Amino acid sequence: MKKRRAKPTQPNSKLRPTIIAVLALITGLVLLAQVGALRPLRIVTDQLLSPIRLVTSGMARGVSNQLGFLGSITTLGGKSKRLETEVMQLKQQLASMREISQENELLRAQLGFKDRQSLQLRPARVIGFAPDNVRRFLTIDVGKTSGVKNGMAVVSNGALVGTIDEAFDYSSRVFLLSDTEFRIRALGQDLRAQGIVSGQIGTGYSMEKIAQGETISRGETVVTTGSDIIPKGLIIGTVESVERSDNAVFQTANIRPALNIPALELVFVVTGQK
Repeated sequence: MKKRRAKPTQPNSKLRPTIIAVLALITGLVLLAQVGALRPLRIVTDQLLSPIRLVTSGMARGVSNQLGFLGSITTLGGKSKRLETEVMQLKQQLASMREISQENELLRAQLGFKDRQSLQLRPARVIGFAPDNVRRFLTIDVGKTSGVKNGMAVVSNGALVGTIDEAFDYSSRVFLLSDTEFRIRALGQDLRAQGIVSGQIGTGYSMEKIAQGETISRGETVVTTGSDIIPKGLIIGTVESVERSDNAVFQTANIRPALNIPALELVFVVTGQK
Protein backbone atom coordinates (compact mmCIF):
# COMPACT_ATOMS: atom_id res chain seq x y z
CA MET A 1 0.00 0.00 0.00
CA LYS A 2 1.54 3.30 -1.08
CA LYS A 3 1.93 6.20 1.28
CA ARG A 4 0.54 9.58 0.24
CA ARG A 5 3.14 12.33 -0.10
CA ALA A 6 2.36 15.36 2.10
CA LYS A 7 1.59 18.51 0.18
CA PRO A 8 3.83 21.56 0.95
CA THR A 9 2.17 24.08 3.26
CA GLN A 10 0.86 27.15 1.51
CA PRO A 11 0.09 30.55 3.10
CA ASN A 12 -3.49 30.97 4.04
CA SER A 13 -5.23 32.11 0.96
CA LYS A 14 -7.56 34.32 3.04
CA LEU A 15 -4.63 36.53 4.28
CA ARG A 16 -3.29 37.31 0.86
CA PRO A 17 -5.93 39.87 -0.10
CA THR A 18 -5.54 41.66 3.23
CA ILE A 19 -1.77 41.89 2.94
CA ILE A 20 -2.06 43.05 -0.65
CA ALA A 21 -4.60 45.71 0.38
CA VAL A 22 -2.42 47.03 3.23
CA LEU A 23 0.61 47.24 0.94
CA ALA A 24 -1.45 48.99 -1.67
CA LEU A 25 -2.76 51.46 0.92
CA ILE A 26 0.70 52.25 2.19
CA THR A 27 2.01 52.68 -1.33
CA GLY A 28 -0.92 54.92 -2.18
CA LEU A 29 -0.39 57.08 0.92
CA VAL A 30 3.29 57.48 0.11
CA LEU A 31 2.47 58.54 -3.44
CA LEU A 32 -0.25 60.92 -2.25
CA ALA A 33 2.11 62.48 0.32
CA GLN A 34 4.73 63.05 -2.36
CA VAL A 35 2.33 64.86 -4.63
CA GLY A 36 0.79 66.88 -1.74
CA ALA A 37 -2.59 65.29 -1.87
CA LEU A 38 -2.60 64.61 1.88
CA ARG A 39 -2.27 68.32 2.81
CA PRO A 40 -6.04 68.81 3.46
CA LEU A 41 -6.06 65.73 5.67
CA ARG A 42 -3.06 67.11 7.62
CA ILE A 43 -4.90 70.43 8.14
CA VAL A 44 -7.89 68.58 9.53
CA THR A 45 -5.79 66.48 11.89
CA ASP A 46 -3.88 69.58 13.01
CA GLN A 47 -7.19 71.29 13.83
CA LEU A 48 -8.35 68.24 15.73
CA LEU A 49 -5.09 67.90 17.64
CA SER A 50 -4.43 71.61 18.25
CA PRO A 51 -6.68 71.84 21.40
CA ILE A 52 -4.86 68.87 22.86
CA ARG A 53 -1.52 70.45 22.02
CA LEU A 54 -2.63 73.76 23.58
CA VAL A 55 -3.72 72.02 26.76
CA THR A 56 -0.54 69.99 27.04
CA SER A 57 1.68 72.97 26.21
CA GLY A 58 -0.30 75.14 28.68
CA MET A 59 0.17 72.53 31.35
CA ALA A 60 3.87 72.39 30.59
CA ARG A 61 4.15 76.19 30.76
CA GLY A 62 2.15 76.22 34.02
CA VAL A 63 4.46 73.67 35.61
CA SER A 64 7.46 75.62 34.36
CA ASN A 65 6.01 78.87 35.71
CA GLN A 66 5.25 77.29 39.07
CA LEU A 67 8.77 75.95 39.32
CA GLY A 68 10.12 79.37 38.35
CA PHE A 69 7.86 81.05 40.94
CA LEU A 70 9.01 78.68 43.67
CA GLY A 71 12.60 79.36 42.69
CA SER A 72 12.01 83.12 42.79
CA ILE A 73 10.40 82.81 46.27
CA THR A 74 13.46 80.96 47.52
CA THR A 75 15.73 83.62 46.03
CA LEU A 76 13.62 86.46 47.46
CA GLY A 77 13.58 84.76 50.86
CA GLY A 78 17.38 84.70 50.93
CA LYS A 79 17.57 88.34 49.82
CA SER A 80 14.95 89.34 52.41
CA LYS A 81 16.97 87.77 55.22
CA ARG A 82 20.11 89.56 54.06
CA LEU A 83 18.21 92.87 53.86
CA GLU A 84 16.77 92.36 57.36
CA THR A 85 20.28 91.75 58.70
CA GLU A 86 21.59 94.87 56.96
CA VAL A 87 18.66 96.97 58.23
CA MET A 88 19.26 95.76 61.79
CA GLN A 89 22.96 96.61 61.53
CA LEU A 90 22.11 100.09 60.23
CA LYS A 91 19.62 100.60 63.06
CA GLN A 92 22.27 99.61 65.60
CA GLN A 93 24.76 102.02 64.05
CA LEU A 94 22.16 104.80 64.03
CA ALA A 95 21.25 104.13 67.66
CA SER A 96 24.94 104.25 68.64
CA MET A 97 25.39 107.51 66.73
CA ARG A 98 22.36 109.02 68.46
CA GLU A 99 23.67 107.98 71.86
CA ILE A 100 27.05 109.51 71.09
CA SER A 101 25.40 112.69 69.82
CA GLN A 102 23.21 112.96 72.92
CA GLU A 103 26.20 112.39 75.18
CA ASN A 104 28.19 115.03 73.30
CA GLU A 105 25.33 117.51 73.79
CA LEU A 106 25.36 116.83 77.53
CA LEU A 107 29.11 117.23 77.65
CA ARG A 108 28.98 120.53 75.76
CA ALA A 109 26.31 121.84 78.11
CA GLN A 110 28.37 120.85 81.12
CA LEU A 111 31.51 122.40 79.68
CA GLY A 112 29.66 125.70 79.29
CA PHE A 113 28.47 125.45 82.90
CA LYS A 114 31.98 124.49 83.99
CA ASP A 115 33.48 127.55 82.31
CA ARG A 116 30.90 129.88 83.88
CA GLN A 117 31.33 128.46 87.37
CA SER A 118 35.08 127.67 87.16
CA LEU A 119 34.46 124.17 88.46
CA GLN A 120 36.36 120.94 88.09
CA LEU A 121 33.89 118.32 86.88
CA ARG A 122 34.29 114.57 86.64
CA PRO A 123 31.81 112.88 84.24
CA ALA A 124 30.08 109.75 85.50
CA ARG A 125 27.51 107.34 84.12
CA VAL A 126 24.47 106.39 86.17
CA ILE A 127 24.61 102.62 86.67
CA GLY A 128 21.88 102.20 89.29
CA PHE A 129 18.83 103.90 90.73
CA ALA A 130 17.37 102.59 93.98
CA PRO A 131 14.39 104.60 95.20
CA ASP A 132 12.00 103.39 97.86
CA ASN A 133 9.28 105.14 99.84
CA VAL A 134 11.76 107.37 101.65
CA ARG A 135 15.46 106.90 100.86
CA ARG A 136 16.68 107.61 97.35
CA PHE A 137 20.10 106.94 95.86
CA LEU A 138 21.94 106.78 92.55
CA THR A 139 25.00 104.69 91.83
CA ILE A 140 27.63 106.11 89.48
CA ASP A 141 30.66 104.50 87.86
CA VAL A 142 33.43 106.69 89.37
CA GLY A 143 34.93 106.52 92.85
CA LYS A 144 38.02 107.13 94.94
CA THR A 145 40.40 106.24 92.11
CA SER A 146 38.93 109.18 90.17
CA GLY A 147 39.29 111.64 93.05
CA VAL A 148 35.70 111.36 94.27
CA LYS A 149 35.13 111.99 97.99
CA ASN A 150 32.18 111.88 100.36
CA GLY A 151 30.10 115.06 100.43
CA MET A 152 30.99 116.27 96.92
CA ALA A 153 28.17 117.75 94.87
CA VAL A 154 26.76 115.88 91.87
CA VAL A 155 25.24 118.02 89.12
CA SER A 156 23.61 117.82 85.70
CA ASN A 157 23.23 120.81 83.37
CA GLY A 158 23.96 123.20 86.20
CA ALA A 159 21.32 121.70 88.52
CA LEU A 160 22.00 119.89 91.77
CA VAL A 161 21.37 116.13 91.76
CA GLY A 162 22.65 115.33 95.25
CA THR A 163 25.89 114.69 97.11
CA ILE A 164 28.28 111.74 97.36
CA ASP A 165 27.06 109.64 100.28
CA GLU A 166 29.79 107.00 100.04
CA ALA A 167 32.71 106.69 97.61
CA PHE A 168 34.09 103.26 96.79
CA ASP A 169 37.16 102.51 94.69
CA TYR A 170 35.42 102.44 91.32
CA SER A 171 31.86 103.57 92.08
CA SER A 172 29.96 105.88 94.38
CA ARG A 173 26.53 106.15 95.96
CA VAL A 174 24.80 109.50 95.49
CA PHE A 175 22.43 110.81 98.16
CA LEU A 176 19.67 112.47 96.13
CA LEU A 177 18.16 115.90 96.74
CA SER A 178 14.73 114.26 96.35
CA ASP A 179 15.30 112.21 99.53
CA THR A 180 13.23 113.38 102.49
CA GLU A 181 16.34 113.28 104.70
CA PHE A 182 18.37 115.54 102.40
CA ARG A 183 18.97 119.10 103.63
CA ILE A 184 20.68 122.01 101.90
CA ARG A 185 20.59 125.79 102.29
CA ALA A 186 19.11 127.64 99.32
CA LEU A 187 17.82 131.06 98.30
CA GLY A 188 15.45 132.64 95.82
CA GLN A 189 17.57 134.03 93.02
CA ASP A 190 15.50 137.21 92.56
CA LEU A 191 14.37 138.35 96.01
CA ARG A 192 17.15 136.53 97.96
CA ALA A 193 14.90 134.87 100.52
CA GLN A 194 16.76 131.99 102.21
CA GLY A 195 15.60 128.66 103.57
CA ILE A 196 16.31 124.94 103.84
CA VAL A 197 15.42 122.68 100.91
CA SER A 198 14.56 118.99 101.34
CA GLY A 199 12.83 116.30 99.33
CA GLN A 200 9.17 115.40 99.74
CA ILE A 201 7.44 112.03 99.62
CA GLY A 202 6.14 111.74 96.09
CA THR A 203 7.47 114.52 93.86
CA GLY A 204 8.85 117.99 94.37
CA TYR A 205 10.93 119.72 97.05
CA SER A 206 10.03 121.84 100.02
CA MET A 207 11.85 125.04 101.02
CA GLU A 208 11.22 125.64 104.72
CA LYS A 209 12.40 128.02 107.44
CA ILE A 210 11.82 131.10 105.25
CA ALA A 211 11.45 134.08 107.57
CA GLN A 212 8.09 135.83 107.46
CA GLY A 213 9.82 139.12 106.75
CA GLU A 214 11.34 137.79 103.53
CA THR A 215 9.61 137.59 100.18
CA ILE A 216 9.68 134.67 97.78
CA SER A 217 7.37 134.53 94.77
CA ARG A 218 5.87 131.95 92.47
CA GLY A 219 8.05 131.27 89.40
CA GLU A 220 11.29 132.33 91.13
CA THR A 221 14.37 130.15 90.62
CA VAL A 222 15.87 128.61 93.77
CA VAL A 223 19.65 127.97 93.91
CA THR A 224 22.19 126.76 96.45
CA THR A 225 23.77 129.32 98.79
CA GLY A 226 27.08 127.44 98.65
CA SER A 227 29.44 125.83 101.16
CA ASP A 228 33.03 124.64 101.37
CA ILE A 229 32.18 121.64 99.12
CA ILE A 230 28.92 122.52 97.35
CA PRO A 231 29.25 125.46 94.92
CA LYS A 232 27.00 128.49 95.11
CA GLY A 233 24.38 129.01 92.41
CA LEU A 234 23.51 125.38 91.58
CA ILE A 235 19.90 125.28 90.39
CA ILE A 236 17.43 123.42 92.58
CA GLY A 237 14.10 124.24 90.96
CA THR A 238 11.30 126.77 90.57
CA VAL A 239 8.81 128.03 93.15
CA GLU A 240 5.33 126.65 92.44
CA SER A 241 3.49 127.99 95.47
CA VAL A 242 4.10 129.71 98.84
CA GLU A 243 2.37 128.85 102.12
CA ARG A 244 2.09 131.82 104.50
CA SER A 245 0.36 132.27 107.81
CA ASP A 246 0.16 135.48 109.85
CA ASN A 247 0.65 133.62 113.12
CA ALA A 248 3.58 131.46 111.90
CA VAL A 249 7.23 132.35 112.34
CA PHE A 250 8.25 130.90 109.00
CA GLN A 251 6.76 130.42 105.55
CA THR A 252 7.21 127.48 103.19
CA ALA A 253 7.65 127.32 99.42
CA ASN A 254 6.89 124.30 97.27
CA ILE A 255 9.58 123.77 94.63
CA ARG A 256 9.26 122.08 91.24
CA PRO A 257 12.53 120.17 90.60
CA ALA A 258 14.78 121.33 87.78
CA LEU A 259 15.68 117.72 86.91
CA ASN A 260 13.88 114.46 86.31
CA ILE A 261 16.38 112.53 88.39
CA PRO A 262 15.19 108.96 87.54
CA ALA A 263 15.79 109.72 83.85
CA LEU A 264 19.43 110.80 84.28
CA GLU A 265 22.07 108.85 82.39
CA LEU A 266 25.12 111.09 82.67
CA VAL A 267 26.04 113.28 85.68
CA PHE A 268 29.11 115.20 86.86
CA VAL A 269 30.87 115.19 90.21
CA VAL A 270 32.22 118.55 91.33
CA THR A 271 35.73 117.56 92.40
CA GLY A 272 36.94 121.12 93.04
CA GLN A 273 36.83 124.78 92.15
CA LYS A 274 39.46 126.69 90.20
